[in-house]
Amino acid sequence: MKGYETVIKGGKIVYPEKTVKGNIGIKNEKIEYIGPDDSICGRNTIDAGGKYVLPGVIDPHTHPVYLDNIKGLSKTAAFGGVTTVIHYAYAKPGKSLAATLKDYIKEGEATSYIDFALHGGLFDAGKQADEIPEAVELGVTSFKMFMAYAKLGWMTDDYALAGAMDIIGRTGGMACLHAENGLVIDYIQDKLLAEKADFKERFPETSPDIAEAEAIFRAVQIGRLMKCPVYIPHISSGEGVKILKYLKDEGCKVYAETCPHYLSLTWDELKAMGSLGKVGPSIKTDKDRIALWDAIGEGYIDTIGSDHAPKDKKAEDDFFAAPYGTPEIETMLPVLWEFGVNRGRLAINRLVSVLSENTAKIMGLFPQKGRLDTGSDADIVIIDPDEEWTISQENQHSNAAYTLFEGKTILGRIKKVLSRGRLIVDNSGFSAESGSGKFIKTNAG
Repeated sequence: MKGYETVIKGGKIVYPEKTVKGNIGIKNEKIEYIGPDDSICGRNTIDAGGKYVLPGVIDPHTHPVYLDNIKGLSKTAAFGGVTTVIHYAYAKPGKSLAATLKDYIKEGEATSYIDFALHGGLFDAGKQADEIPEAVELGVTSFKMFMAYAKLGWMTDDYALAGAMDIIGRTGGMACLHAENGLVIDYIQDKLLAEKADFKERFPETSPDIAEAEAIFRAVQIGRLMKCPVYIPHISSGEGVKILKYLKDEGCKVYAETCPHYLSLTWDELKAMGSLGKVGPSIKTDKDRIALWDAIGEGYIDTIGSDHAPKDKKAEDDFFAAPYGTPEIETMLPVLWEFGVNRGRLAINRLVSVLSENTAKIMGLFPQKGRLDTGSDADIVIIDPDEEWTISQENQHSNAAYTLFEGKTILGRIKKVLSRGRLIVDNSGFSAESGSGKFIKTNAG
């Protein structure tokens, strides 16, 4: 009888293709045994009887520069069952991409409670793209650019986009593109400003589904020309899904992500929260929400990311001037469990695909991350499907003073989270050490 550091007994172990009852033996941060042997023992034993055992969530879309820094974000992430985060490291205009990445790696290795990787963010792609090969040497292989936000000075035009994607393609990386037609959106905003429109009431007009669909098509076709894989984060609309389906059916190398708020909320029900619900792209209609669920079920959407970007704002703030972004990482898995698994929209096996395994494969982290297999990191989440609870800002761990899901009742609660075999979340208890998270190099696309 072999002894382990930790044994998880009697859980329902979830894979993309099956769910099996069994036991897990953990040693030296890795899963060393999975199987039916009830005689295995360890220094620590976790009884998972009647509960689901999932691979730790990999969140491909986080922003640790607002109310939650790298340390704080990693804590609220852990309580949400997230064991690996991929932060966007934004090099603002005039800043060095490589220096920015080095700063993020240094801060993350010193403070993060969980493992992390990075996307490089290019705010001035025409001047920063030459640093992409150096970024790849650092272990960063995916690069974000904006096709929107021209007024903010963030937008990358098609010339600079093609140049950056040419370099990314030649160095073996992947482009991540905020896909909305920024100049059209700026015109619509200016038109509404001239009309003295109520931006809260008409917010979806400033982030139209057609502007998203057009930009998705354009981004992927530029990628085809430059032989560069493309990742589209936060798809929000049925029109975007239509274009995505066409491109994937044509064999284009494009990966697609949506977010929990697009799958669970509509603007009609959210606008009472005012600026707190302002995210980009906008949360749209029930028709869009259903189209996104269908795309997940059909395999057209590959991943789900939180887009965790908690900003300092209040419901009554001036809507037009308020910043985009909300806290999402801790509620992501519970919300998908309730609105997806419990309501029959998402099989639990598909859930672990879009939250863990697919992300690991796209980002080049598999098989170290993303699946409960022998030899993989022991990143594990245990959920009690029978425990009911209510989301409130008071039971969240973000520094944000709000959550979009205030008062939502969830059936199914995260009970324990292990990061590389360390029990870091035990019900409401937290025992991770700052700086115990490791920087992980990617091989994206």
